Amino acid sequence: MGVEIRVHAKFASRVQRARLARRARQTLRAEKARAALTLYITTDAEIRALNRQFHATDAPTDVLAFPVEGRYGERSYLGDIAISYDRARVQARQAGWRIADELDLLAVHGILHLLGYDDATPRARARMWRRQEEILGRVVGDE
Repeated sequence: MGVEIRVHAKFASRVQRARLARRARQTLRAEKARAALTLYITTDAEIRALNRQFHATDAPTDVLAFPVEGRYGERSYLGDIAISYDRARVQARQAGWRIADELDLLAVHGILHLLGYDDATPRARARMWRRQEEILGRVVGDE
C-alpha cells in the first residue's frame, strides 16, 4: 500500500511521519483496500484556502478528503487528505490527548471518507465513528 506523508515545513519536526504511515496502512488493511493515498499535514491558512476553493466554505477545518479515481503503478489511487495541524493541536488539547493521537484520528477519518464513508446524516456519522473506533482500538469523542 503506497502511503505518502507530506508535511508543511512549519511542522516538519513535530509530525511523526512513520506513525501516520503505519496508521494509514492499518486503516487500508482494515478496509481491505489495496490502494495508495497521500496525507498532507498543513496550516489552518492553507486548509482554509482549500476549503474555500473546493467546498465554497471560507473557514478552516480539521480534515479534507479529495477522492481521486486513478492508478498509482499497479494500485488504485484513492486520493489526497489534507489535515490542519493547527486544528489538530486545539482538538487534542480539548480531548485531553496527544496531538499524535488526534492526527491518527484525522488520518483515519479522512481515509474512511476516501473509501466512501460519509458523516452527513446522524446514522452515517454513527457508522463512521464506530468504524474509526474499531480501527483506532479506542473510543473517540464526538465533535
